[in-house]
Amino acid sequence: MRDTTWFKVTARVAVVLAVLAAWEYVSVSGALDPTSFPSMTATVAELGRQLQSADLWTAVGDTMGGWALGLLIGGSLAIAVGTLLGLNRFAYLSVIPVIEFLKTVPVIAILPLAIVVWGATLEMKVFLVAFGVFWPLTIQTIYGARAVDPVVRDTAVVLRLRGLRKFVVVTLPSAAPFIATGVRVAAAVGLILTIIAELIGGADGLGLSILTSVNAGPDRLPATYAFILVTGAAGVAVTSAFTQLEHRLLHWHESQRNDAAKGV
Repeated sequence: MRDTTWFKVTARVAVVLAVLAAWEYVSVSGALDPTSFPSMTATVAELGRQLQSADLWTAVGDTMGGWALGLLIGGSLAIAVGTLLGLNRFAYLSVIPVIEFLKTVPVIAILPLAIVVWGATLEMKVFLVAFGVFWPLTIQTIYGARAVDPVVRDTAVVLRLRGLRKFVVVTLPSAAPFIATGVRVAAAVGLILTIIAELIGGADGLGLSILTSVNAGPDRLPATYAFILVTGAAGVAVTSAFTQLEHRLLHWHESQRNDAAKGV
C-alpha cells in the first residue's frame, strides 16, 4: 500500500511539472502571444511577490469570509427545509415543483438584481452564494430523508420508535451520506459563485483583484494569472477539506468502507 501511495504522489507531481514545463515552452517559444499569455516563471515570480503582500491575504480573507457565511446560511436552511419536506409527503408533493423550477434558474441571472439591492457588498455575495447552494442541497436532503431502507423503517415501527428518537436513529443516518455529498458539492459551487460575485459584481475579494489586474494593462497580466492560481488553490483546498471531513464523519457508512477497501 505504501508503494502504491508513493506511486500516486509521484505521478501527480510529474503531471504538474509537465504542465508547468509545457506552459513555459509555449510562452517562451512564441507559440502564444506573450502580451496575453505570460510565461510560467513570470507568473510564479509574481505569485511569490503577491504571497508576501498583505493585499492578497486581505482579498483571500474577503473571499473566504463571504463564501463561508453564504454556505452556512444557505446550507443550514437547505438541510432544515429538505428534512421537513422529506418527512412530510404532502408538503413534498406540494412544494417540489417550485423547488425544481427555482433550481433551474441560473444564479448569474439574479446577480444584477442582487447588485441593485445591495451593491458591491458582502451582503450581495452572501445572498448569491446562499441562493446558489440552497436549491440543489435541499433536493439532496429531501432524497436522503426519503431514502430510508424499508427493512429499517419496518423495524422502527415494530420497536415503536417515534418523534425525535426515530429521526436520530433512523432518518438521520440514512440521510447523512446524501447531505454530506450535497454539502461537499455545494462548498465548491459556493466558492465559484463567490468569485463570480466579486469579478462581475465588484465586491472585495480575489475576483475583484483579478478584474483590477486585467484593467491595469498587459504589464499586470502575470498578476492576473497569479490571482487565478490562488483561486484554483483555494478550490482544491476546499474540496479536499470537505472530502476528508466526509470520510471522517461517515467512516461507519458502507460507501466509505467500500472506498477504503478499494484503496487497500
